[in-house]
Amino acid sequence: MQINRRKFLHYSALVTSSLALGGIPLYAYNAEAGPGDRDEVKRSYCGLCHPRCGTLLHMKNGRVIEVSGDPDHPVTRGLICERGLLMAEHIHHPDRINYPLKRVGARGEGKWERISWDQALDEVAGKLARLRDEFGPETLGFTHGTSRTHHWDCRRFYNLFGSPNVCGANNICMCPSYATEFATYGGMARGNARQAKCLVIWGRASANSSPIQAWPGVQAASRQGATIIVVDPREIDEVALADMWLQIRPGTDLALMLGWIRLIIEEDLYDKDFVENWTVGFDELRDAVREYTPEKVSEITWVPVEQITAAARIYATSKPAQLPYAYGLDKQGVNSNQCARARAILRAITGNLEIQGGETFGQTPEVARVRGEFDLVAAEAIGPEQRAKQLGADTYPFFGFPGWERNLANNQKLPKGQVNPPSMYRTCVAHARDVFQAAITKKPYPITAMFSVASNPMLSFPDPKMVFDALSALELYVVMEYYMTPSAALADYVFPSATTVEQPELWVTGGFCMACPPGIEPLFERKDTYQFYRGLGLRLGQEDQWPWETLEQACDFRLEPTGLTFRQLTEQYGFFGTPEFKRYEQSGFGTPSGKVELYSAIFEELGNDPLPKYKEPLWSPLGDPELVAEFPLILITGSRFMPMYHSEQRQIESARKQVPDPLVLLHPDTAAKQGLENDQWVFVVSPRGRARMRLRTSTRIHPRMVDAQHGWWFPERQEALPELFGVFESNINMLCPMEPEFCSPEIGSWPFSALMCRIEKA
Repeated sequence: MQINRRKFLHYSALVTSSLALGGIPLYAYNAEAGPGDRDEVKRSYCGLCHPRCGTLLHMKNGRVIEVSGDPDHPVTRGLICERGLLMAEHIHHPDRINYPLKRVGARGEGKWERISWDQALDEVAGKLARLRDEFGPETLGFTHGTSRTHHWDCRRFYNLFGSPNVCGANNICMCPSYATEFATYGGMARGNARQAKCLVIWGRASANSSPIQAWPGVQAASRQGATIIVVDPREIDEVALADMWLQIRPGTDLALMLGWIRLIIEEDLYDKDFVENWTVGFDELRDAVREYTPEKVSEITWVPVEQITAAARIYATSKPAQLPYAYGLDKQGVNSNQCARARAILRAITGNLEIQGGETFGQTPEVARVRGEFDLVAAEAIGPEQRAKQLGADTYPFFGFPGWERNLANNQKLPKGQVNPPSMYRTCVAHARDVFQAAITKKPYPITAMFSVASNPMLSFPDPKMVFDALSALELYVVMEYYMTPSAALADYVFPSATTVEQPELWVTGGFCMACPPGIEPLFERKDTYQFYRGLGLRLGQEDQWPWETLEQACDFRLEPTGLTFRQLTEQYGFFGTPEFKRYEQSGFGTPSGKVELYSAIFEELGNDPLPKYKEPLWSPLGDPELVAEFPLILITGSRFMPMYHSEQRQIESARKQVPDPLVLLHPDTAAKQGLENDQWVFVVSPRGRARMRLRTSTRIHPRMVDAQHGWWFPERQEALPELFGVFESNINMLCPMEPEFCSPEIGSWPFSALMCRIEKA
């Protein structure tokens, strides 16, 4: 196989420097097909995780035999990760769902009948109309996945139908940060790492989580002499590039941030001009952080005092500096939202917001012309009466309609297009626990129907047995998926979802808009989600609300203000905008005060702490001595690993060859003390439950910590109950709680890390 030397060198460097758990290489080439075996190459894109990396599909007799990076793509420039190399197997996998299926046996019995799309849509729409008439439109719930499909079409359907009960893993994945930053300064800030003089990698292992976009930026920043600070409990790959590594105790990040804020204020290292003219609440903030001395923070976090002070001074004095978003902070439970608040405050008081090389959150004028989510979701269709019925909004109003409406109103004070309006998908959702409980208990009203699209809720949420009970209690459960999953096995109807390469998409950020062309026509009877929702909408009285017959026509509508069609944009790949900085000097910030709200008026109005305050996690080594004696180790879950993504790719043979079993990482000294050996099967046990995993010893993890993979089930096992693909055996979410006392009070983020456990021989 011919390999581009530049790309090969990049991959080789990553193979040697970036290892998944247990030394598994992150990148590899598919060497099965040589250049002469291809008869066509088609341009397309990946979508097996969040980015839409440009790809080339190498075809033979109408089949994709190999996938490579598109060297002409202006964003990803020929690079794809090992996950992207799975695309050919994913497209043609024999276990793909290719036709609509209707359950004919008992729920979970594994008996299905193939039916047509029209029959399936007719029957689902008919049953849904009956349930709506009996219980109201709020009886329909929804769980969505993470961007393998479109989200705006889902929200459009639900708004038109009248149900506010869309939910997903939003509460622990980017959305706590997204909503919080809107309340603090009116948008979610991001930066170009290559331009920073100081980069703080805090709870983000981008070598695994974003290997094509974020990780090369970190590497480039290091080569250019930027100071790299890593704050992470694990010795992630970024530590090899770091000037400082702060090995923090999981769940205590907020205490460290507050200690940084205190030191920066006390030593006059903050940007006085920006703070005086463009923030509110500085005096209150100074008082609130006074107790977080380096000594107290060290005691809480296990980070030495000298590291705390040195790192804070470097960050504050190395302008421009960046403190990028990190998924690891969103899944800590009680402190999740206030971590996002503290990170936003650090950016602001050091003057690193809206400057070149710092972090910005606006759209460029060119990209602002593209119609976005807010132009598509028909938010006005769901009125106050239905909005008030959103489950969980009374407990977590900041993350429901009340918080979203306030952020939207402040956004609309700004010039149109300067900052994209707050996303309904990211920041206006029901709480999943309340939705599942309403399905089980029928209180405060019954959830009787639910859709799950590219979503496997039994692997996505804590307490899988509760989720199982909820799905089993539904009168109508509809799934749109790529494969039969444990959740899909409980459905009444299963629809076949098109692969990303079988449908068009626009990849839009604040700085660019790229066309993502379908490389192939949908195989068999797979369809995109737009056809699913439009088909239901036309049958449920929404005829005038779905004007575009195809997804490409919807893309054309979005691009109309630019004067381009989707196909024209495809020919030029896309376009970049010209960044602008300090636009707040003309228009202010999209907040109640028009300034950065160090003291948040929105948080205060909705009954939340307007200033960050650290809370010790409920399960903690500093907590109940009896609990600590029984469960002495701190548990982290949810760490990304290649080539799989969340609960996906377990069917794909080449992926399973690399990671055949669920792995749990433990320090070798800790394992030796317990008489455990590398590669043996163990149980990871918490006060909530247990999961069976294969032990992998590594010095990358602290002796008092455990790092367990998430998302594990076994497609090779029996579909029917009680096996259900072994969903309860190695599912680490069996160990994770979801009760209110474990969740953040602002949006109900549940903890997937900073838990307590022990390891037992299996």
